[in-house]
Amino acid sequence: MPLAFTDRGFYRDRIIPAGELAECGAPPYVDRYPVKLPDGDWAELPFLALPPDFETAIAYLCITENSFALEDRLSSAIVDCVRDLASEIVVGMPTLGMVLAASVAKKLGHPHYVPLSYSRKFWFEDELSIPVISITSPLKPKTVFIDPRLLERMEGRRVLLVEDVISTGGTVSAELELMRRIGADVVGVATAIKETNVWQQTLGAIDPAWPALVRAPISCPLFRKGPGGWYPDWSTLPA
Repeated sequence: MPLAFTDRGFYRDRIIPAGELAECGAPPYVDRYPVKLPDGDWAELPFLALPPDFETAIAYLCITENSFALEDRLSSAIVDCVRDLASEIVVGMPTLGMVLAASVAKKLGHPHYVPLSYSRKFWFEDELSIPVISITSPLKPKTVFIDPRLLERMEGRRVLLVEDVISTGGTVSAELELMRRIGADVVGVATAIKETNVWQQTLGAIDPAWPALVRAPISCPLFRKGPGGWYPDWSTLPA
């Protein structure tokens, strides 16, 4: 029998060739927003309304639920953004960032990468961990760990951090703090999409040099609910 759930919503992305769409069109946008890919094609992303009042939303990228075609496009676009950094090891943030981190590392020609973890194995050390709060789990902090056995992969190497998105900056700032704690030489932070500009304030308040580390092939503003749907607030578009 089919599952008897209602009002579940959906998660679908769709790649639209450039020849089929010249521009994203005028608001309001109802349930999806087309973001322009670096090659000129478009990817439609569903909106995710945000608490506490659900009057604002982001064009939501969830790389584990995206199509393989879009993941491949985005990881290749990230590689194009960061190739000049000459990174020597990629570090991936759990859970979603690790999907892109693995692809980016392979496309950069690296033999492996360093996955961080939300799961504490018995040989992990508290000194090699840090609490994390993200936009999708703001009320329940998690703890991210680095396997001490993987530290040797990073010693004396140029480190590139890879995430799926950056929005509030909570996850990335925690990751950068952990890298600073272990003395890693971070040369860049790569994400598939920059969501709004809140992260610039978050990172800059900790270290003025951190916002400039972030690179992404796509940038999106915050959207606000209005008559008939969602409207972009261009004042929130990241630099």
